Amino acid sequence: MTARLRSVLGRAESLDERALAEVGLPVRHFALMERLAGGPVARQHELGAAIGLDRTTTATLVRRLDDRGLVRRTPMPGNNRVLVLELTPAGASLLAAAVGRLAECERRLLAPLDPDERALLRRALDRLVEVAP
Repeated sequence: MTARLRSVLGRAESLDERALAEVGLPVRHFALMERLAGGPVARQHELGAAIGLDRTTTATLVRRLDDRGLVRRTPMPGNNRVLVLELTPAGASLLAAAVGRLAECERRLLAPLDPDERALLRRALDRLVEVAP
């Protein structure tokens, strides 16, 4: 069964990577931007750790996003040593486009399933995520 799960996951990842490439976003850039969509973040290392990145990689990716005008780094009021990260309007717009593309990928991947099967799959996956070690 795990081999079949890996196969489906591989197809899903491939679809996602292609969809994100179409809007000019590497997967890790998308993951950081998705985290920032919830609001500004003051701890860059925590942002990266949330998606499994080390400090150096996170700093590099944030710098690239900043260079592209997709995120903004501003000093925290009262503590200029800490930078607050937030999406720019351009970043939010690109993220919305990426989310739309990924939703289409999910629809394509799950198209062979009827609505009841899709609901069952979602419940089963939610349960596995809930209890996974």
